[in-house]
This record gives sequence, C-alpha cells and structure tokens, in this order.
Amino acid sequence: MLYDLTILSLLPNTLGAVLPLLPQTYKDFSSTGRPLGCFSCEFGVLNRFAFLTAYENAEALAAERARLMQTENPYGIGAYLGGISSTAFEPLFFMDPIEPGEYGPFYEIRTYTLQPGGLPETAEAWSKVVDRRNTMSKLLMVMGSVEGAPQKMVHFWPYKTIEDRVKARAQASKEGIWPPPGSSARLTSLQSELFVATGFSDLK
Repeated sequence: MLYDLTILSLLPNTLGAVLPLLPQTYKDFSSTGRPLGCFSCEFGVLNRFAFLTAYENAEALAAERARLMQTENPYGIGAYLGGISSTAFEPLFFMDPIEPGEYGPFYEIRTYTLQPGGLPETAEAWSKVVDRRNTMSKLLMVMGSVEGAPQKMVHFWPYKTIEDRVKARAQASKEGIWPPPGSSARLTSLQSELFVATGFSDLK
C-alpha cells in the first residue's frame, strides 16, 4: 500500500470560487486510487488543501500521475491553482492501513526531514512506544517518502479538540515516551501544521 499526499495551493482571493467545486474535485481526485481525506489548512500556510489518497501499488500511482500530466484542467480547478505538491509514502512497518472514520475534525500533519538512511533507526525507536502513545491520542498514520530527496517522514494525528492535543502531548512528555527516546538523532528539520477535515472527506 502506498499513500499519496497532494497539497493544492490556491491563488489569492479564489477560495470562494473553489469551495463549491471541492466535493467534485475530491470525488474525481484519482482514477486508480481511493480518496481518503481532504483537509483545509487552519494554521500554517493558508489557502491550501491536503488530499490523501491510497494506492494498491506503484503502478497504480504512476498511471494516475501520467493521466494528470495530460489534463488541461488539473483537479477541475486548474484556473485557481497556485501550486501542486505531491509525494508518495509507504507506511512504517508497525502501522496498519488507514480506515475511514470520524477521528477529527482537527488533524495535525507533522513533517520531519531525515538524514540519508535515517528512516530505519527512527522507525525502530517509534515502534517501541507507539502503542503506549496511542492510548493518549490516536496516531492515524506515520509514513516515509519513497521518492524525492531528502527523505521525509509524515505523521497524521487526529483530535476532537485542540485541548485534547495539548493534554495528550503533555501526558506523553511527562511519561518520557514522546518524542520517542532515540528518535531524533537522524532528523534535520521538523514542521507541524493544523488542518481541518472538510465535510465531504472520508476521514472526518
């Protein structure tokens, strides 16, 4: 299983025109993959939407990207797009596939950049404490990029409220399990953004 994370950046002052079109954009997002979620950036670079799509294999993902290269109106909102960023990821070895459901509506998307060859060591450190961390708040997915450089590690944390996030992170820090001991040695940068699930997203 592969997951594609695509970020669509809108041109200034186009949000009102795009919002009515987004449900259809989401429905038709991929010809070979299964849309899982659409999220609007709440804290971070604004006027951006994150789309998470599941693919059975690399061939299915490649077919969709080839199709997209031929379209004159990307995602049905091409006239309003200021940028498109897509990256394919593979779940870390201890993660189960994402199942649609109501976990949010708030989703913290954290992006870590790793040193070359740093993912296995980081993943091993995470695997030792993630079960305990899940009792405090659910880790929906953590995955490593399979294209581009440097390698990225992205994790999705859903929360019912912002207060739940603060409480869970404080408890994990107090217990000394988060960040996972030994997990930071191969990281070079960290980024966190808060997204909100759209009403038509399968991940809510």
